[in-house]
Amino acid sequence: MPGAPDPHDPERIAAQRRRALRLALWLGAVALAIYIAFILSGVLAS
Repeated sequence: MPGAPDPHDPERIAAQRRRALRLALWLGAVALAIYIAFILSGVLAS
């Protein structure tokens, strides 16, 4: 039975960082799109 993966494995840490960065960029893009839509809806409404 193999043991648990090494939490200090540099390749595993790098992959986790890439996933976290990708998620942060996606969430930032969604937030920016919502912000722009909010601003445009306010501009177009007035």
